[in-house]
Amino acid sequence: MHIAHITSVHPQNDNRIFYKECVTLANEGYKTTLIVAGAENKESSGVSIIGYPKAKGGRLKRIFKTSLFDMIRACKKVDADIYHFHDPELIFTGLYLKLKGKKVIYDIHENIPADILSKPYIKSKILKQVISKIFNIFEKNIIKFFNAIVTARPDITKRLKHHNIITLRNFPILSDFSKTIEIEVNKEKPAIIFVGGMTQIRGINKLIDAFEDLNEYELWLLGPITEEKLKSRIDSGCKNVKYFGVVEAYEVFSYIQKADIGIVTFLYDLNHIETLATKPFEYMACGKPMIMSNFNYWKDTFRNSSLYVDANNSEDIAKTIKSLINNKALLHDMGILNKKLSQNEYNWEKESQKLLKLYKELY
Repeated sequence: MHIAHITSVHPQNDNRIFYKECVTLANEGYKTTLIVAGAENKESSGVSIIGYPKAKGGRLKRIFKTSLFDMIRACKKVDADIYHFHDPELIFTGLYLKLKGKKVIYDIHENIPADILSKPYIKSKILKQVISKIFNIFEKNIIKFFNAIVTARPDITKRLKHHNIITLRNFPILSDFSKTIEIEVNKEKPAIIFVGGMTQIRGINKLIDAFEDLNEYELWLLGPITEEKLKSRIDSGCKNVKYFGVVEAYEVFSYIQKADIGIVTFLYDLNHIETLATKPFEYMACGKPMIMSNFNYWKDTFRNSSLYVDANNSEDIAKTIKSLINNKALLHDMGILNKKLSQNEYNWEKESQKLLKLYKELY
């Protein structure tokens, strides 16, 4: 069986798509190809990566040329048995492949209707609501044409109805610990780390604000900055903040292990309040205590693995950081609990069995 994962939005080294799903399938003996817009052709970890140029120009041009016409041409050349696509922009490509007799899987990473409501480039709130509702109806109806649906979160699975749907959570790959490398970090004080894409709605500005007066601690930021205003603020230098840029997925663990606390303080947003963010599970795999937004879903899911704050309140964030750092017994016990949960339940080695079972049933 030849399996092709396709994406016109994500990079070729995307943690979920490449390191988790594609490499898992290749290790199981499947012929596995990853078709990526903007990538270079190469072989990596048993996966054949096929790239093609991204179209330049406006958003609509990129969607139609990159995600439809050029992607279809690339898929025809590969001629796989099963196509597994990862972007809503590829829905019509998926339908085309289905009409050509291929088996097609739609992998949904986000609650797109909720995500649309927080898009900064759509200025009108009414327009956001209209687009969100239209896409919600469209997606719920279009998925019935695909052979299977894979979602990254239980809340996404809950809003969809399909005869063959699985939740494949983004748990860390525990074997990546064997790849950790020694990194040179000038750690002068206890460090609190945030890992992931950085935007205003993910609470980064409030988090930086909290460290203005936390002179005895430092904030480590690791990941891409996707908003110019935020990038400018971080590049200009923030008090008690260190930005380490973007690194390979397996290198992330080296930074987390050197930090003292992992933090995820997303602001209130419909796409956040029931999300299973990836990074808390990586903090847990490294045996780190955590501080998280006080969403009810997060409190019910993570329970004693974290302390919880009002992410809009920088004073509450600062107060909670001080409280946790100064409580040595809680720091230790929370770290031990999180490591145990990761090893027993929250790991990719266990979660990936759902993916392999799905493919065996499809073929």
